[in-house]
Amino acid sequence: MLSFFGLNDKPKNMRKNSRNSKNSINTNNKKKNNISQQQSNQQINQKTKNTTFPSNQYQKVTIVKDPSTLRNSKNFFPTFEYEGGDGFKSVKITLNPNQEINADAGAMNYMTNNMKIETQMGSPLRLFSSTSFFYNTFYNDGNQKAQVNLSSLHPGDVTCFYIPNGHSFNFVSDTYICSTTNLNIDTDFRLGGFILGYGIAFVSVTATNGPGLVWCGSYGNTINYTLKQNEKIKIDNGVLLGFEDNAKLETTSVGGFMSTIFSGEGLVTEIKNDNTEPVTIYLQSRSKIDYNNYIKKIAGHKYG
Repeated sequence: MLSFFGLNDKPKNMRKNSRNSKNSINTNNKKKNNISQQQSNQQINQKTKNTTFPSNQYQKVTIVKDPSTLRNSKNFFPTFEYEGGDGFKSVKITLNPNQEINADAGAMNYMTNNMKIETQMGSPLRLFSSTSFFYNTFYNDGNQKAQVNLSSLHPGDVTCFYIPNGHSFNFVSDTYICSTTNLNIDTDFRLGGFILGYGIAFVSVTATNGPGLVWCGSYGNTINYTLKQNEKIKIDNGVLLGFEDNAKLETTSVGGFMSTIFSGEGLVTEIKNDNTEPVTIYLQSRSKIDYNNYIKKIAGHKYG
């Protein structure tokens, strides 16, 4: 799959060395600019080996309810806290020197003066995912901590998800806010998503260079739901937030003919677990699609 962020993104260390070379003509800095992607990944892997990550509750994709549980990993992960209160929550991320984070275009609310930003064009596949064609990398190349506050465009909650190394997870595209730069962000095409208003592509997050964090915005609160083997669930349009990449997602009717036509539900998303292990999905407590339709309806009555 092509990268969700870009076709030819520079490795993390190459970007840092490129920034440093603008302020120095030191030969050693120029040599650093030629570090290969493989060498960059080796450095990340070495850093991962030297870091103590949360255990037990974080063996699968999990909501990080308490940021302090990551305190032993603060040299690998940026620290964060929530601002704005319930209903209009945002996340304030603190970057130590040489840390950076990727974010969707337009997600920044404010940042400290010592925070730097680099904007890049993403993959053309982003055009199919209801997100911006551009993305930003916020980085701290100074000696002091730097902070950036990020949020979703719609009101609601902001949730941090822990992605263990070797795991993948799909998120509805317009929920994605930001993620640690060691995560691989791709697109996962699902035709059913387009029919139901989610867009033709979901954001697929994979941890291949150590565990990572991704922040998503939900309209309302985030609901955790576990599907047992052979269990199914029907979800109203606009409520789905994320699901494991091995979950089976289909478009179906909510019930019989009368219910499908006159219940106000129509076509819905059906997720089935064909695996031997439980499958985790995350839902939003409100539907953005239904609310958008409601706004259009009352605006049409007033101005139509």
